[in-house]
Amino acid sequence: MNVLLVVFDTARADALEPYGAAAGASPAVADVARRGRAVEGVHSTACWTLPSHASMLSGALPRALGLTQAPGGTAYGSRPVIEGLRDRWLPEVLRRHGWRTQAVSCNVWISALGGWDTGFDDFTTIDSGREARLGRPGRRERLAWVVESARARSDDGAAEAGRVLREQIAAWSGQPTFWFVNLIECHSPYLPPHHHSALGPIGRARTAAEARRHLTLEAVSRVCLSAFDVPGDALERMKTQYAASVCYLDDWLAGVLEALDARGALDETLVIVTSDHGENFGEGGLLAHAWSLDERLCRVPFACCGPGADGAALRSLAEVPAFVSDVAGVRDHPWRNGLPPVPVAQFDPPGDGPDDPRIIAAAERWGLGEAARARMFEPLTSATDGGRKLVVRGSREELYDLAADPLEERPLEPREHDVAALREALAHPAVTALAARPAAAPAAADPDEVARLEEQMKLLGYM
Repeated sequence: MNVLLVVFDTARADALEPYGAAAGASPAVADVARRGRAVEGVHSTACWTLPSHASMLSGALPRALGLTQAPGGTAYGSRPVIEGLRDRWLPEVLRRHGWRTQAVSCNVWISALGGWDTGFDDFTTIDSGREARLGRPGRRERLAWVVESARARSDDGAAEAGRVLREQIAAWSGQPTFWFVNLIECHSPYLPPHHHSALGPIGRARTAAEARRHLTLEAVSRVCLSAFDVPGDALERMKTQYAASVCYLDDWLAGVLEALDARGALDETLVIVTSDHGENFGEGGLLAHAWSLDERLCRVPFACCGPGADGAALRSLAEVPAFVSDVAGVRDHPWRNGLPPVPVAQFDPPGDGPDDPRIIAAAERWGLGEAARARMFEPLTSATDGGRKLVVRGSREELYDLAADPLEERPLEPREHDVAALREALAHPAVTALAARPAAAPAAADPDEVARLEEQMKLLGYM
């Protein structure tokens, strides 16, 4: 058998048909669910890419790995941590059991430079070239960004990733193979190519300009921590283009499934389509995927079909290694009974605490008041049973009734409710385990490569 694990980076569950989106939003994903199942209630372990993927491939929670934030704030800082996880790193475990392991990633955070090639026989990083043309400072460069976005002739790497993956499928030898793919079309700035865009050139140009204004790390942090001031029409354009990006990825998936079928491998391949986290578009006064563990960020899709799909009963992305290994027949894997009984997510703020001069400068630059500054330093931990959610914000507990308060805006008093099971989950050894935050590691690449990756991080709103 084979396993194809596809991550639609930043795709929230309700953007896909099996989870409430309108018919036609994602027919290929819906077909995967019809042929197998769409697992309900699966949650990410974090609100952003690096810690979520670390859990997805290691089976541990972010704090236990020391990867709630990027070591040194760089995409390459995770390399020594991941290399030290070989004994519980899913592709490495499968490779040791005779599998071929191949990965394709369009995400700067999931790159060979950061150690994500650990355990993979082949790891292909896709550079769409968009960052070389768009988003650089200067009036001329800003104009170039808008013009390119209006023309919409390029994507964020999905087309090239599909070509690479289809070549690998065509060359499949019959050896059990694990394919892993990360696609970032759903990530801001939500600019799919014109044949999938839901807006005309003027609308695309406005979306591009608004991305520069509202979707940088500074802008997102300011609105999430303080006053939300993104105009409603800008949010509507973002949501429209986001849905179009989801549709583009769904078409991508259909092409890959056809390639597997043509090769005679579809029926013997466990196909998994999921996400690492979701996205906010103003709900609860939040934007993008930062400073929160709300359900729009942590509840993720998990549609699967093929061998073993009927037995999928995951609650957390940290259970992916155990699920895949069980289906693959790897009986001596290291992921048995190691997680709490309900999904748990963790977020630690960036920086080294309240005295970190970078954080102090950022708070001043963003114009944050005292209350917003306090929120900057509060770690978050959440546990949910699907109906209720217990959030520990700093040292305070907040309880939410998700049916009555889906935006998590009206916290209940935990002392007035029975939250023993949720507290027990938060006290689980896998949750309380805390690895030292790793120091920044030197980049194992030339300065030009590091500079290119850091430019990508800026365009994705991470620097």
